[in-house]
Amino acid sequence: MLYERFDVKKCWNSTFFVKITIAIFLVFICWNALPNHILAQQADIAILLPSSESGVTEGDVNYARTVSKRFVRMLNGIGFSADQLDEVSAASIPRLQVNSTNPYRLIILPLNPKISLKTAPILKNYVARGGKLLVTYNLADEVATLLNLRNIKWLKAETEGQFASIQFDAPEVLGIPKSVRQKSWNITVAESTDPKTRIIGHWYNAEGTSTGYPAFFLNPNGVFFSHVFLPDDIQTKTQLLAALLGYLIPEFQHAIAKRELDALTTIGHINNLETLTRFVGYGGVPEAKQALHSGKTLITQARTEYTKKDYHAAMTAARESHKALTKAYSLSHLSDVTEGRAVWNHSGLGAYPGDWERSAQELAAAGINMILPNMAWGGLAHYNSSVLPKSDKFTQYGDQIAQCVNAAHQHNIEVHVWKITWNLEGAPKEFVDKLREDGRTQVSSSGAPINWLCPSHPENVQLELNAIMEIVRNYDVDGIHLDYIRYPGSHACFCPECKKRFMLATRQHIQAWPASVLRETGQHSDAYIEWCSQQITRLVRLIYKRAREIKPGIKISAAVFGGYPSCVTSIGQDWIAWAKAGYVDFICPMNYTEDTKFFTDLLEKQLALMPKDVAIYPGIGATASNSLLTPDAVIGQIHLARFLGASGWSIFDYSANISNTILPTIQMGVGKHKAEPVH
Repeated sequence: MLYERFDVKKCWNSTFFVKITIAIFLVFICWNALPNHILAQQADIAILLPSSESGVTEGDVNYARTVSKRFVRMLNGIGFSADQLDEVSAASIPRLQVNSTNPYRLIILPLNPKISLKTAPILKNYVARGGKLLVTYNLADEVATLLNLRNIKWLKAETEGQFASIQFDAPEVLGIPKSVRQKSWNITVAESTDPKTRIIGHWYNAEGTSTGYPAFFLNPNGVFFSHVFLPDDIQTKTQLLAALLGYLIPEFQHAIAKRELDALTTIGHINNLETLTRFVGYGGVPEAKQALHSGKTLITQARTEYTKKDYHAAMTAARESHKALTKAYSLSHLSDVTEGRAVWNHSGLGAYPGDWERSAQELAAAGINMILPNMAWGGLAHYNSSVLPKSDKFTQYGDQIAQCVNAAHQHNIEVHVWKITWNLEGAPKEFVDKLREDGRTQVSSSGAPINWLCPSHPENVQLELNAIMEIVRNYDVDGIHLDYIRYPGSHACFCPECKKRFMLATRQHIQAWPASVLRETGQHSDAYIEWCSQQITRLVRLIYKRAREIKPGIKISAAVFGGYPSCVTSIGQDWIAWAKAGYVDFICPMNYTEDTKFFTDLLEKQLALMPKDVAIYPGIGATASNSLLTPDAVIGQIHLARFLGASGWSIFDYSANISNTILPTIQMGVGKHKAEPVH
C-alpha cells in the first residue's frame, strides 16, 4: 500500500517535499487573491430593482422587492439563482458593462416605472450585445423601444374576474403551458411596433372568454408580461418561466432539466425513492402502488432523454414522473377523523364570493371539518354589525357570517369566526380619524401615528368585546378565532395614555419617554414588556369569560407567532400564558415556512411548551408571504404535524387557487374519509 512505501523522514529532507510545500503555498496565496465574484458561483440572472433616487415612489420600490423575492423563489425552483441589484448603482456593476467578459445572460425588470438616465444606455448596450430582458407590468419608454413595443395605457379591471387567466399560443416555446391562472386587478396595455414582436398570450375572464387584451409579448430581445407574477397557480407559472428562459437562452435548458431530475423524488417529507417506496408500501393502497410504478418508469425515461441531451423531452418526462410519484405519496396517507382539519379564509367570502354553499361543499368533500373565515377587523365588519362599520363586502354580498354558518353546518363543518383585533386596516377614514382625535390609536417610538387601537385604552377593550359578543349572541358560531391579538411590533405603542397608565400601574415616574421603556435598551424595558403583555392578555381573558357566559360550549382560539418567547418581548403576545390559564381551547401558531426542518423544530418546541389539554393546530402556509407550498409539501407538513402529536392543522389561505391545487391532493388521502365535527 502507498502509505507503507512512504518514508516520511526521507521525504522531509527531499527537494520533492520542498517543491510540494512551495506549490501548495503559492496555490493558497493565489486562491485568496482571487476576487470574491470568481470564487463564488456566479448568477447568470440579475434582477434590477427600482430606486426612489430615480423618482420611483417608496410604495412601488417596496412592492418591487416583494415581486423580486417571488422571482427568486421561482428561479430557485428551476435551478437558478439571481443577483438583486439596485437600479441606481447599475453603472458601477462590472457585469452590466459593455466590455464585460462575463455578462449576465438575463436581466429581469420586476416593477420599474422609471429608468434612470444612467441605466438606459446600459440596458441598450446590454441588449445590443445579445442580453435578454424579462419585463413585468411597467413598460418605461426606454425599455419598450428595446422590445419593439409601445405603452398604450394602464387599465384597471372594469368587472370582477375580468383578468382571471392567460391562454398561450406559442408552439415554438417548448414546454409552455396552455394556460395559467392569474387573478389580476389591472394591467398595462401595450402594442407591438414591429413584426418581430408578437403576442403569445391573451387575458381571459372568469367565464373563459377572451378579453382581447394581450398578456405576454415575445421578442428576440426578451419578454414583456402586462402584470406581475402573483402567487396563485405558482407551479404552472414556474413552468411558464422555465419555458420562456429555455427559449430565450437555449443553454439554460440543460440546467432546468438537471434541476427537474434532481428534484424528482423530493416529495412531501420524503427526499429519496427508496423511502418513498417503503412509505407507499406501508399505506397498502393499490392505486398508489400503480402510480409509484408509473413514476419509476418515467424516471428511467427522463434520465435516458437527459443523457441524449434532449432536454425538453427529459423535462417533460420528469414532470410527469413527479406528478405520478406525488399521487402515490398523497394516496398513501391514512386519515384520522378525530383531528381538527381547518382552513383560514382571509377574504371572508369563501372561495367563491356570494356562494358559501359551493365552498362548504368542496371543503367537506376534501375532509375539512373547520373553517376560520375572516369576518371582522378592528374597524370593519362583513356581517350585520351594530358595533363596527359595515364593509363593502357586506353591502355587495350580504351577511357573510349568516351565510357561512348556514352552509357550513349543513356539511358538518364548524365555523370559528376569525376576528382581527386592534388593527384598523380597511376601516372608514372618518372612523379612524375620530379614534385618533380621541387619543385611542397607537403611536410609534418615533411619535408617528399608527392605525391600530391602543390595547391599554378601556374604550378600545370595550369596543373589541362588544364586536365579538354581538357575534356570539347573534350567530350560531362554534368559536371565536383571534388574530392580530398583539402589538404591531416592538415600535409600539408609546402614546401619552400608555405612559400615564404604565406609570400608574408600576408606581414609577418616567421622564425620558419613550427612551426609558424601549425594548432591550430602556431602563424600564422589562417592566414595560410585561405591562404590554398584560394589556393583550386582559382582552383574551375577557373574551373567554364573556363568551362562555353567553354560550358555554363556544371555543376560543388564536393565530399566533410561532417563535416563543420572543413574541412576548416583541409584540406582547404570551400565548403560552393564555393556554396555561385556560383562556384558549386551541392555538394556531403561524409556522409558515417552506423549510421542513424549520417547521419541525418550531412545532416540537411549541408542543413541549403547550399544556396537554390545549390543542395545537399548526398553521401551514400554502399561500403565505413567507411560503408558497406545493400540494405535496402541504401534505408533508400535515404528516409531520400528525407524527409529532399535534391535534390537527390549519391551512392558509382558502381561495379558488387552493381549491384547484391543494384540496384535490388532500382529498386523495389525508382527508379522504368523511370528516367528523371536532368536539
